[in-house]
Amino acid sequence: MTATRIQMLNTQIHNLNMDQTVSLVQEAIQNKQQIHHVAVNAGKIVQMQTDRELRESVNNSDLINADGQAVIWASRFLNKPLQERVTGIDLMHNLVSLANREGYSIYLLGAKEEVVKAVAKFYQKQHGEHIIAGYRDGYFIKEQEPLIAKEIAQKRARAVNR
Repeated sequence: MTATRIQMLNTQIHNLNMDQTVSLVQEAIQNKQQIHHVAVNAGKIVQMQTDRELRESVNNSDLINADGQAVIWASRFLNKPLQERVTGIDLMHNLVSLANREGYSIYLLGAKEEVVKAVAKFYQKQHGEHIIAGYRDGYFIKEQEPLIAKEIAQKRARAVNR
């Protein structure tokens, strides 16, 4: 599936609904392709106007969804209507359900230790112990990234939710 991008305020946003987004992620998993997803809201778009590094990071992502309703309204106002809002948390829930249906395990990365641990327990209670390959808080330095990537690979997670 090829998704068109809408150009809006120095931001490129894919014109996708939730089902299309989940399908693209599922296709990437099946093809063992790595993709980087980001969701943008009005605050992030405003920040992107002055933060070149953030703007490049977002616009170079493989999959960019509109997270905030204000982004949807702006797209309509600019006559570049986006289909719908695809919030990060709703996408995460959909992808965890997909992982459960397909027998994938996931790795959770980010937040404080107690938060990511609670999220892991929530999904394990909802889908079973097999759903979580591992988890780690999001507080680490750049030099630790190779070790974290190695741990994720060793856990054989099919998806990483950050």
